[in-house]
Amino acid sequence: MRTILSILLLVNLVQAQSISRLVEQSLKKHPSLQTIKHRLTAMDERILKSQKWQNPDLSFTVNNIQFSDLSNRSLEPMQYEALNVTQKFPWFGKLKARKDVEEARKHLLLNSYDAAKVALALQIKITSYTVKELEARIYILRKYIQLAKQNIKLYTDTIATDSMSHAESITAELSLSKIEVRMERYSALLKAQKEKLAYLVQSKVGKIDDRLYISRLPSLKHYLSKMSNNPTYRMKDSKQKIAAANKALVDLEATPDPYVKMGYFHRNDFEDYASVTVGFAVPIYGTETLNSEIARKERLSARSDLLDYRSLLESEIRSNYARLKEASRIYFIIQEKSLPQLSHMLELSSAAIEKGADLFTYTNILEQKLSLEEESIAVVAEYLRTKAKLKALTGEI
Repeated sequence: MRTILSILLLVNLVQAQSISRLVEQSLKKHPSLQTIKHRLTAMDERILKSQKWQNPDLSFTVNNIQFSDLSNRSLEPMQYEALNVTQKFPWFGKLKARKDVEEARKHLLLNSYDAAKVALALQIKITSYTVKELEARIYILRKYIQLAKQNIKLYTDTIATDSMSHAESITAELSLSKIEVRMERYSALLKAQKEKLAYLVQSKVGKIDDRLYISRLPSLKHYLSKMSNNPTYRMKDSKQKIAAANKALVDLEATPDPYVKMGYFHRNDFEDYASVTVGFAVPIYGTETLNSEIARKERLSARSDLLDYRSLLESEIRSNYARLKEASRIYFIIQEKSLPQLSHMLELSSAAIEKGADLFTYTNILEQKLSLEEESIAVVAEYLRTKAKLKALTGEI
């Protein structure tokens, strides 16, 4: 028997996992992260591609074909066959500018990968705390159902069964039924949240061994000082850098790339010869100027978007921090003031039932205490979820 208990205890310990362990496990194998990682590996090839020259043009020409004698290439001195190769050369600085654009895009993808990890970790934490909250609610309801049943039985056994006492018993039973219905709803919600957590972690989750408690709250300055670590903020900063790199590239594109065309000409009755042509596109229609202006405005837009998000981020941090403070104060009021008073009243009412007191008063106090117990659990769970959001806003996993 002792061996069996030891095995069961060991199995329970193995199945129990911390939230941090669940996050670590998910970050290693979640498909959404693997998708971004594959895209990241492609960025190295994109950077290499940006340093390649444009492919040369190769052409073969047969001129002055006489329809009277298609195969005769000696009818006129101007008849020839030519092989031409044209190569465009990138202007100074363009290859580096293209590389800068692709490297900025790679940094954006890296930041989006970090943002995806932070978002995934946040969802795991929020879902885990919700699971713990529902488990705590169900535990409290079971305890109160058991306590209520005991006192209803005590009241029925000790009090005379007149019409008034019978009505009070029915009222207490109805109240008990409402609690049981609530517990069933919580059980259904708990099952749904566990399924969601299983998807986030990519495996079935047993027991979560983290406790619901309110810990010491860091200062607001602590969170505000880490704003720049926010992954979305860093993504927007990367977008600004892409816009700046693109503006530099577009400005360089205003200078056309020169090209060299070399040809080899063959004539049947005359000596072969070669030709060399050097040229470039003539930017006379103003397209390059328009492109530069578009790039400049896109850079300004990216900069404004970054500044706007920074203001929004600071507002979000302050707002969530205010919710943390509120939850902490509410929890103190419930635990230090309301619950002790109701617990004392419930003890007095329970003792009074044996002396013939009405069951309605006891049931009413029990419902109030149960409501406060549930609110206390909800406040702690919301505190932890909000704290997780704050950590995510500062880029913490």
